[in-house]
Amino acid sequence: MGGNPAQKKWIGPGDSTFVQVPFPDGYNNKDTSFDLFRKTLAAKGIRETDIAGVLTESYQGGGADFLPVAYARSLEAFCRSHDIVTIYDEVQAGFGRTGKMFCFEHYGVRPDLIACGKGISSSLPIAAVIGRADIMDLYAPGSMTSTHSASPLCVAAALASLEILQRDDLAANAARMGEILISELERIRNKYPSILAVVHGKGLVAGIRIADPKTGEPDGETALRINTHCYQKGLLMFAPVGPNGECVKIAPPLTITEDALREGIGVFEEAVDEALN
Repeated sequence: MGGNPAQKKWIGPGDSTFVQVPFPDGYNNKDTSFDLFRKTLAAKGIRETDIAGVLTESYQGGGADFLPVAYARSLEAFCRSHDIVTIYDEVQAGFGRTGKMFCFEHYGVRPDLIACGKGISSSLPIAAVIGRADIMDLYAPGSMTSTHSASPLCVAAALASLEILQRDDLAANAARMGEILISELERIRNKYPSILAVVHGKGLVAGIRIADPKTGEPDGETALRINTHCYQKGLLMFAPVGPNGECVKIAPPLTITEDALREGIGVFEEAVDEALN
């Protein structure tokens, strides 16, 4: 179902029943209105009655790009009016990362299904689908199973993680720390506006797109250089993400304190200064 063809070459011929619609990130796709969705379907000759479900990431992991609120609400209204199942991918976004337990809460919508993983356990591999009872109850217990399901160790890790998330109100901590993180990243970006093209983020996840100052094209080499300087200074970062590896992604632990966050931002700024000068 993903929109990156390079990650699906090993699968073989694609499934024509999955249709991609550009994500309205405001960077790669300047049109952030819901007209983008409608126009894409019309160009592909797809009618509303042909659609079984719409699946979107709550934010795109390749750049921490969030849906515009108006777009998300228009999408919900569109799906409701045509009896289309709305599915949100919360694998990266869920469990406190964006400053709320689930990212879709920022949009004021209510999906029919959400796909979850990663943050459920904060450690061991486990995934879940959460949704409306009338959809989830279509299949009897035991009719949807797999070899690796029901691992007691992973379930124990998930229960412990969820308990700590609630006990320490880590979503609220992410919201508080996020205000510092995003404002500081914007300040750093303003030092090099022709290279640090845009900052997107919410809570404790952010992405900075790196661009060639002469052409405006994505610059993966400079993004990697910034990451390398961070690593050499003891600040562990994601490898650059995005279609061309041009996005420096930042996602501190949900438990981070203000002192630790500010220290990390200071190191990051030094790395940027060294990489760009």
